[in-house]
Parts: sequence; C-alpha cells; structure tokens
Amino acid sequence: MTFLRAAIDRMNAMGSAGLAKPPTTQPELQRQLAKFDASVGEPERAADLKPFLSSVAVSGAEVLPRFQLNRVLRGAWCDPKFDSLGAAALERAEKEQRRSSDQAVIEGYLSYFPANRPIIGKLADAASNAALRHKWAWRDRAIRWEMFKPAEGPHSVARDLVARDEHGILQLMRETGLGTNLAASGFGQATFAGFCVATAQLSAAKAIPAQRSLMRLFDKKALAGQLDLVVRALLEPWIDQKPDPEHRKAISAVLLDQVGDPRLERTRWDRIVRALAESIGEDRAITVTQVFKRWLTEVAMREFFGAIAKTTDRPDQWAQREKFWLAYLDAGFVSDAWPALGIRARNEIEDIIRKSGERPEFGTIRGGPPSSSSIIMQIGDLRISEWSDNGMCRFWAGSDSKAPGLYQKSYDGSSLRVMDGRSGFEHAMHSSGWQAKFAAIIFRRTSIAHPKIGKGADRNWDSRW
Repeated sequence: MTFLRAAIDRMNAMGSAGLAKPPTTQPELQRQLAKFDASVGEPERAADLKPFLSSVAVSGAEVLPRFQLNRVLRGAWCDPKFDSLGAAALERAEKEQRRSSDQAVIEGYLSYFPANRPIIGKLADAASNAALRHKWAWRDRAIRWEMFKPAEGPHSVARDLVARDEHGILQLMRETGLGTNLAASGFGQATFAGFCVATAQLSAAKAIPAQRSLMRLFDKKALAGQLDLVVRALLEPWIDQKPDPEHRKAISAVLLDQVGDPRLERTRWDRIVRALAESIGEDRAITVTQVFKRWLTEVAMREFFGAIAKTTDRPDQWAQREKFWLAYLDAGFVSDAWPALGIRARNEIEDIIRKSGERPEFGTIRGGPPSSSSIIMQIGDLRISEWSDNGMCRFWAGSDSKAPGLYQKSYDGSSLRVMDGRSGFEHAMHSSGWQAKFAAIIFRRTSIAHPKIGKGADRNWDSRW
C-alpha cells in the first residue's frame, strides 16, 4: 500500500511539473486516489522506514520530492528522533496545501496516535487543517466524529460503534476511514479501547450485540495489550445476570483462548485484575473477573452431574443428588467445583461433556475403582467430596491439610477416599433421609441453609446454631 501511494505521488509530482499524462492515466489515478482517501492503510514497517528517514534528514524536508515528503509525513512519527524532520515536513505541507500531502499528514496522525509527545499536538492540528481544506471524506469525518481532537476522537467513534449491530459495525468502520481492522492504526486501537469501556458500561440486554462485534474485531496479536479491557467488556455487564448459554460459551471460548482458566492460570488473571484496578478500583476489578470463575464453576457442576446421570445404572438415585447439590449452586453458595474423574469413567464422561460444547477442566483419579468419580466442592469454609457411586460423602474444613486440593490435575484415589482429617472431618452415607442430614452438617459448619430443605436435621443437631 505504501509503495502504491508513493508511485501515485511521484506521477502527480511529474504531472505538476508539466509532463504529459496519457488521457486514460489521469482518470484512473484520480479513482485510485479517491479510494485511498477513503481509509487509512497500515503504516510502513519501522525497519524499512527508519533508514529512509535517517538519510533524508541530512538534506531536510524542504528539498524532498513530493513522494518522499509524503513518506516522511506518514512515518516520521515512528521515533522521537525524527520529530524535527517531521515538524519541518508539516510546515512545508501547510504552506503548499497539496492534497496528497494532506492525506499523508492525516495518515501519519491516525497511524501513530496517540503517542504522548509534544510533536503529536502539532501533528493533530496539521491533520485537522488538512481534513477541512478539501471537499473529501476527511472533512465530514472531522466534523462528525471530531477525529482530529485527540481527547474526543476515539471516544466519539467508539460510541457510534457500540450503537451498531455486528453487521453495521464494519460499514461504520469504513465510514470513519479506519478500514476493517482497528488494530492497524494507533487511532483504531484507541477506538477499540473506548469501544471496550463503552461496552462494559452497557446493561446486560444491550451488551450482547456489542460484545459479539467486539469479539469479531479483537486482534489477539495487535490488541494483546488491551486484553484487560476486553475482559472487562465481556464480563462486567453480567455481574448480576446470566447470558444465554450460547453467548456465554462464545465469551468463555475467547477468554479461555486468550487468558486461560482463572482457576489454573492465576498469575495471568492476577495481572488482569491489577491492570483493571488502575481504572475501576481493585474491588470492582475482582468482582468483574469473578464472573468468569462463577461461570466455570457452574459449568463444572452441571456438566459433571449431567454426564453421570447419562452413565449411572441408578438414575433415580443420582437425580436426588443432582437436585440436592444444584440447589446450593443455583443459590450462589458453591464458590468452587472441580470434577475428579476415574480412569475408566474419564473417556465416557469427557466425550459427553465435549458434545455439549462446553470446555470444562477436570482432574483424574489414579487408583481406586476406575469407574468412580468425584466432584470436589467448596461451600463457605467447607470442602466437600461427593461421589458418583455409593461411596460416603466427605466433609473437611477448608483449612484442613488433609482436605483434597482444588484444581489438581491428578488425585490419588486412596487419599481422596481416606476417612481421615482433623477434628472437623465428617462423613455421611446416602442412607434414608440423607438430604436432611447433609444439609444439617453444612448449616452447622457454615451457617448456610439449604435453599429448599433449610437447616436440615440429624443426631448432631445443636439448636444453638
């Protein structure tokens, strides 16, 4: 793109000097120029640009042929050491007021926006003058979106982007002159950041189309530095509500691919929290990121119970367990859940889960009955291990060193089934009335009542609780 522009600049310069142009060349050139005026292209590679800038800095911008002057106007802003050369080129462009040079000034501004250097203010002013100087698309854009006011431009475009659906958003990007890839220019990247913030502030219902567009626009390489804003945009509208399953799966896929599972990639998610805390505060940042962990916890439990229901030879018995434990989940009392699958059960259960379109993580159990699996849950300060077979349900204090750890990739079967713990360890059978007994243990240990059974009742019940 840069070399095509340079060739057209050279031919225009030759024409201005009085050299003849074939009748068919001039209209075609003008058509191509009109297309280029419509949008900004990707900036020239710095590795190619810097040697050129160093060489022409010796002679100065005042004596450069037009195509070289325009190359300077587009690229001098790639490095502060070329600011003086760029400033001289701006003065010449302002004096001569040539359309091709004005286009180059605008491209330089958009490409290297918003480098926080004194020269950028001068570049913004020159770009604004250039945009208003001709009857072309840049004049309309300057007026409509204030694109050449650094503090307003990206946010103005972002507000319009949020209002468009995923089909209209690409049309709007062409209308702004930013092309189809926001990551290609500094102004586009600033617009994407504004788009993320504006999306994060939407209500749940209004956020869905904006989030779909955002996921389409996200360039994982060029926009990696804005990943914290992407996380915020995709999660904050859902702090108090749940998206439909398909939209949640789409968001989850992006976050798992780009950041990872927050239960396993804690260091990466801690960095996201710290980055967000700078703009929205630590408490809000934690609340936002916990949305994703809550989704993954729910998926882990629902998929585990659903998969066991399809493989057990006692569906009636398992339905009771599923109903009992999912009531705690639906009420928001389960803070963590992690399946641990037996060796033989793993393949069958994993296949069932994958077919659902979910991507839950889980651990495996080495040793013990190969078809037996467990779901390890955290309710309050209570660590619980429920089993897919007739094994006893176990209850530990979360601080108990003998309690099974959460989010392990592998568990020793004998240790997971051990009937041992500190003074707070308990176990209970799934005998008659087990629901009331389990609910009583959980309430006695955490003060959390079962959403339907309440405080429960068993022989250990103490009315003082």
